[in-house]
Amino acid sequence: MAEGERIYVRNEAGGLEPLMEKRFDKEADLQELLADYPELLEGTQITPGNPRRWILVTREQGIPTTLGAGDRWSVDHLVIDQDAMPTLVEVKRGDNTQLRREVVGQMLDYAAHAEFISAEKVQETFERQPDADKRLATLLNNKTTPVEFWQQVAENLKTRSIRLLFVADAIPDNLARIVEFLNEQMDRIEVLAVEVKRFEGKMPQTFMPRVIGQPDALPERSPSGGSRQNLTLKAFMNRLEDDAVRDAARRLLNAASECGARLSWGTSSVSIRARCSTWKERNTPTSVCWIFLPGSSGPVPTKGEAFTFGNGDMGWGHIPDSVHAALEQWTGQLGEAGFMRDISVDWYHTWTVTYEDAVQHIDALEGYLRDILTRLKDL
Repeated sequence: MAEGERIYVRNEAGGLEPLMEKRFDKEADLQELLADYPELLEGTQITPGNPRRWILVTREQGIPTTLGAGDRWSVDHLVIDQDAMPTLVEVKRGDNTQLRREVVGQMLDYAAHAEFISAEKVQETFERQPDADKRLATLLNNKTTPVEFWQQVAENLKTRSIRLLFVADAIPDNLARIVEFLNEQMDRIEVLAVEVKRFEGKMPQTFMPRVIGQPDALPERSPSGGSRQNLTLKAFMNRLEDDAVRDAARRLLNAASECGARLSWGTSSVSIRARCSTWKERNTPTSVCWIFLPGSSGPVPTKGEAFTFGNGDMGWGHIPDSVHAALEQWTGQLGEAGFMRDISVDWYHTWTVTYEDAVQHIDALEGYLRDILTRLKDL
């Protein structure tokens, strides 16, 4: 939209008052506005049905190049949403030529080094602010504790499960295209642009934010009418509407990443596949855990909402003895857990856990997952 565009509001007399678009004179003005009103980042458009809400940690958040080193860069704003996802916000005016190329590289530098941001210092910075406890309590809304929240912030920084936001009063088309491309290709990092337009007239200032680059939450069918595209991490999390279930799924996916496992995305589920150098024929053995979307089904006879643990290779004759022994012992332990339902059939030795039970027993489930991933990796 070109500068000079107008919108109209109806006044008390029944007439229309024009509001003219007015660009920000200084980037600092837009930066200050977002610091005071982070809701302008428009969390409803980012995750419809589960709007993002924010706390501002600080402006000019430092980013080092290695753990414990001094800061090399600083991002304009660090905000965190209710799911403990750190969000790096870079603010520019729309006519700033840096926005078209240099800032993209700059933000990728930030993302590549986010794991070196000290979560402890981030927490300390926030807690020094007035009303920090009250603001955090409002954000969490009794759905998690502050201790768990900051632990998840640390985990997300460590695994670079973060969000990058480019903010300007006008987002150039070429930047929008880059953002859309990056967001499609990057599983753990969400990349979006937010255009915040300002309008002025006789009425008070009006601001109109618009999020650019957000993929549809539901995978779409291909133009040729073929099967649906595979999920991404972002689309998968958007489909899990319950915060507690989403946190449980995230814990298992983070544990898988830390243990060197591979994630395999389908159209309605994600499977976690272990690494095992002993099995030369298959350096990536079959999945040991599946997480299904509500109402979906998969290669095992699950129904409805379920996390599923087990292994489909145990009935195959060519499986190495060491791998078979590890899987057999592990699946035996699953059967003794007491909160899992046995759905084993033929060569699938598997147990399913409802969403509700998965949330209640997530510590045990994460322990089971780390156990088998570590066993196979060490063979």
